[in-house]
Amino acid sequence: MYRKTAIFLIGGAAALAMAMPAQAKTVLKVSSCLARNHDQVEAYFATFHKPINAANAGFKLNYIGGPEVTPRKKQAAALKRGLIDIINCPAAYYSGLVPEARVAGVNNIGPAEMRRNGGMDIMQDAWAKGLKAKILGWGHWRASTFYIYTKFNPKTDTKTGLNLKGTKLRSTGLYNAFLKAMHATPVNISPGDVYSALERGVVDGLAWPEGSIAKYGWQRFLKYKITPNFYHSSTMTVINLDSFNSMTKAQQALLMSQGIKFEEDSNAILAKKSVIDNAILAKAGVKNINLTGAVKKAYLDTIYGAKWADNDKRKYVVDYKLLKSKVVR
Repeated sequence: MYRKTAIFLIGGAAALAMAMPAQAKTVLKVSSCLARNHDQVEAYFATFHKPINAANAGFKLNYIGGPEVTPRKKQAAALKRGLIDIINCPAAYYSGLVPEARVAGVNNIGPAEMRRNGGMDIMQDAWAKGLKAKILGWGHWRASTFYIYTKFNPKTDTKTGLNLKGTKLRSTGLYNAFLKAMHATPVNISPGDVYSALERGVVDGLAWPEGSIAKYGWQRFLKYKITPNFYHSSTMTVINLDSFNSMTKAQQALLMSQGIKFEEDSNAILAKKSVIDNAILAKAGVKNINLTGAVKKAYLDTIYGAKWADNDKRKYVVDYKLLKSKVVR
């Protein structure tokens, strides 16, 4: 009798458990592909991480570390497997998993407009298929733009803007195409290794978003900053789909709404931090080289033209032509 009752109770509990929805996680593990003190990561904490935790919405974001814990190139794979719940990371770092990540940064239509024109829906589909993830927010897209920094005074060229033949520049998938078009040798190394690479002559400069140069100490070796600026931030905060789907509707809504706040509010933070960083660079003797006229046009044409030409050759999991029409004018 007791045995039959026990079996009935166990079976009933199992059936009830199967009928109930998956319980929301109470702690989400968070990682960043850039160092904790990087300007972009500090902006993430100020406009997303801390406000979410302050909301007391029944779950907590737990920062487990940056590239010193999980290498930048492995964080997306760890997110896809569910080992990490959320990453704040430049999309260029995981374009091998999400081919559509190649359009991030080179786009001149921002995330807010992409939400209105349907472009973000296409990207969400791509991130779901390639990374098993959902985009929560695309940080500091307006404020975080890019420059080339060098140890040498570069030669100008009316065909490519700069002629970087014989030089090696630190790069990622975002910059490889145009650096090659300018005859440089791209060197893909992590930001944490750039200081020693500059010191030892492994690289002669780098393409980099404005800001955080001084935090890495690179101004000790860099001598020139090339203008005009180009591209936009590709850094996104994304969440594992299973983790997101385990949350309640209210918690999901909080994550999504704060993601949009992160997108907007992080711009002012990055802009202010860039002013501080530029002042340190100027004091260290880093000089601005302002390209003008035909050289400036060739420079920008090469930067954008080479990247889009490379993008156009790739294979994608969504309708690439439609996506491109939503992200670039």
